[in-house]
Amino acid sequence: MGFLHKFEGTLTRLPEVESPRYSITFKEKLKWTGVILLIYFFLGEIALYGLDPRALDIFANVRAVVAGKFGSIIALGIGPIVTASIILQILVGGKLIDLDLDNPKDQALFQGTQKALAILFTVFEAGVMVLMGALPPANNDPTLRLLLIGQLFLGGILIIYMDEVVSKWGFGSGIGLFIVGGVCAEIFIGAFNPFPATVGELV
Repeated sequence: MGFLHKFEGTLTRLPEVESPRYSITFKEKLKWTGVILLIYFFLGEIALYGLDPRALDIFANVRAVVAGKFGSIIALGIGPIVTASIILQILVGGKLIDLDLDNPKDQALFQGTQKALAILFTVFEAGVMVLMGALPPANNDPTLRLLLIGQLFLGGILIIYMDEVVSKWGFGSGIGLFIVGGVCAEIFIGAFNPFPATVGELV
């Protein structure tokens, strides 16, 4: 029995979005995809409470790739999900973890492990971003520092479950949807915004 199988009960019982029990129509898939995209844009407008107004986006060049919006609760974007997926794929592909992905039981274990890793990386990345100064608290307040980490964690968890909704009820994956949505929004705003933007500044 592999290492992960010892925690199978816990990993396969993580809260999850229920899979559809019937064939989803094109219209319904379109509806769920649109709803999640609207929620994603809405979350991107929720500013982090307690963030230093002088903070600069030092990761502006990769912002489109991680599909996160600087200064919002979804600043981490899809980073934790992608990191967890890459690491788990390497471990399984390199036979460091014994999982047969053709086996439905092992597939469920794989998905549960990936979600658990994504949650852990959400905590880790939120802590690193705040503690290392990428998202500094106002006046270097330790209470605000913890509050910022908590807000980033909440945003990261919402992104994880929104990705799951799209994967099960919509088109494709949330990862692709958020990247495309973010890029299209930047192009649209850049094309029609009459005011010059200052790169890296939080507005």
